[in-house]
Amino acid sequence: MKLSRRKRVHSAVEASSLSDILFFLMLFFLMISTLASPNAIKLLLPKASTGKTVPTHAISLSIDATLDHYIDQRKVSLPELKEMLIAEAKKYENPTVVLRVDKSVRVEDLVAVVDIVNQVQIPLVIATDKKSE
Repeated sequence: MKLSRRKRVHSAVEASSLSDILFFLMLFFLMISTLASPNAIKLLLPKASTGKTVPTHAISLSIDATLDHYIDQRKVSLPELKEMLIAEAKKYENPTVVLRVDKSVRVEDLVAVVDIVNQVQIPLVIATDKKSE
């Protein structure tokens, strides 16, 4: 009696194209994440050698070189700044104002904004860039 062996079919999954697709997806998301900036207002911040991390509930207050004021990228005039800060502070439990000021802004204009923040009684942090030594 002659027994014949059946031919076994070997199945294989081609994963080379899958790895290419995953590589391009990873590359795409890395590029998009570096382009998305939470602080889209362009400022030249002053440099400091010491610094601390920003608290989790931060209200971003920015002043650019033309003395335009922004709260979280929304343009606000100086007279309505106090009311907007009060409204933003109610959204968080322990808010902190992160003040980002262009280095060409006069100290008098900076003190006017700091005075408004102190009237609202919210802790204030001034943002700086790291000083390169």
